Amino acid sequence: MSRRVLSNDKIIELLGNGENSDLSDFSDGSDNNEEDELDNLLAMNEVYENFDFQNIEDDIDWNIDNIDDDIMVETENVDRVLENPTTSYKYHSVRKENIKWEAKPLTTREIVFTAVPEKDFPSAPLPPIEYFLKYFSTISFDDMAHFTNLFAQQNNTKNWTDTNASEMKVFIGIHLYIGIIGFPRVIMYWQPDYRINIIADNMTKNRFFELRTNFHVQDNLLNPTDNTDKFFKVRPLYNSIKKRCNELHTEKNLCIDEQMVPFKGRLGLKQYMRGKPSPWGIKLYLLCGAGGMVYDLLLYQGSNTELDQETKAHFGLGGSVVLKLCEQLKKNRHILYFDNFFTSYNLLNALQDQKIYAAGTARVNRFANPPLITDKHLRKLGRGASFEVTGSNEYEGRTNQIGIIKWFDNKGVVLASNFLTSGKTDEVNRWDKKEKKYITLERPEIVKLYNKSMGGVDLHDQLISYFRIFIRSRKWTLRMVTHSFDMALTNSWMEYRNDATHCNIPKKMDLLLFKQRVAKTLISLGRSQMYTPERKKKSRKA
Repeated sequence: MSRRVLSNDKIIELLGNGENSDLSDFSDGSDNNEEDELDNLLAMNEVYENFDFQNIEDDIDWNIDNIDDDIMVETENVDRVLENPTTSYKYHSVRKENIKWEAKPLTTREIVFTAVPEKDFPSAPLPPIEYFLKYFSTISFDDMAHFTNLFAQQNNTKNWTDTNASEMKVFIGIHLYIGIIGFPRVIMYWQPDYRINIIADNMTKNRFFELRTNFHVQDNLLNPTDNTDKFFKVRPLYNSIKKRCNELHTEKNLCIDEQMVPFKGRLGLKQYMRGKPSPWGIKLYLLCGAGGMVYDLLLYQGSNTELDQETKAHFGLGGSVVLKLCEQLKKNRHILYFDNFFTSYNLLNALQDQKIYAAGTARVNRFANPPLITDKHLRKLGRGASFEVTGSNEYEGRTNQIGIIKWFDNKGVVLASNFLTSGKTDEVNRWDKKEKKYITLERPEIVKLYNKSMGGVDLHDQLISYFRIFIRSRKWTLRMVTHSFDMALTNSWMEYRNDATHCNIPKKMDLLLFKQRVAKTLISLGRSQMYTPERKKKSRKA
């Protein structure tokens, strides 16, 4: 059987001009490894390669797969912006022909931050439960009970006994204990050989699974037909967490990155992110401090993500996420870090206009072809060598400058910033395979700052993973519900640690003890207020 070979001219004719494509902007319900990148293709015209760093406290192990040492990546249509942006638009985007590149270091800006009101610390740390209840108030537990009862009625659940807020506290406290102990099957907590008294004595096995089956935080019938929010069923929980996170005293050094909620069931929202500890799951974008405290969050749901469409057209998906999460930040108070998924010239320029200092790893073809030297030439200069360029543009009588530095360690890595590049260099030890000994390299200041502050989201993920609530279910809503409890408790513990440090408490509770205290208190509070109807005794026949 012969094969028909198409000529190059025929292939080009079939492809056309590239404007018509069968690819939609986001997933249609099938699992697509690159679905979150399609929106960025409008602005960046490239495929995302995830950046992976192994050690957040030491130096980054740079792992960039698709960079050829001998070839400078050049792309004609990158970082595309609108031809005629509206004058009323709050962010200014720069056309690539208006960027002037010079092979010189970025002039280091002397940053004088605006004075920030000091946080009001308590005279002594609060009880653990007080921190947790700041994320889920009494009203939240009332709503959980109300909507759970409502769903059970709508679903015609047999022999259903209405629950209340007190029983909801016991129910959630048991889930926290399940995350601490971690038996492979939930039923084991009630079995005689493995029985956990604080769980089995406060709720029967059947009642626990009955509540889990009917648990709701929203009335499904109130979901409008034109609703585009795919997280409608769990939105109240995350709105409650977001509200508390926005009230926290935001620290100076911040970072933005993705978080994955583990889930492998069938779901159109499911994502795959190579390099993550849980690559399959539901994606969130978090704004975190360097210590892992969450200050804002955004649930990713494809084209329905809560992003301004005009911002997305100017800056792509990554840039619009950063600008969305920065809306709560005050001017001239923060330094923001992110990885190469988000970084672009227009984003750094827009943040500079907002007086938010930012830096991140970068992909060269998002910066209108800056005159950087290749890795081949940089390797000849030796490990620790670097090369800098500065791009400038004028807008409304002022000049913005963006610096790019390429530093050669094992491989060349590119970082971009709107406030600093090489700065005050320091020395770092690296292992040399040829000489079989440690050698000293010169390291730019921006690399040091990035290593120090970029790992906040990963640290928060790490803390959640230690005692994650175990659940085996096909319902993605249950996974998102339990994740909200884990996230709120981890943030609560960090609030406690900050207060305890300020109060000079020598022995602070670790995360395990803190979670145990919260779980035990929830069960105790709920049990003391919960009314359990007596079972009817069957009459015996004489």
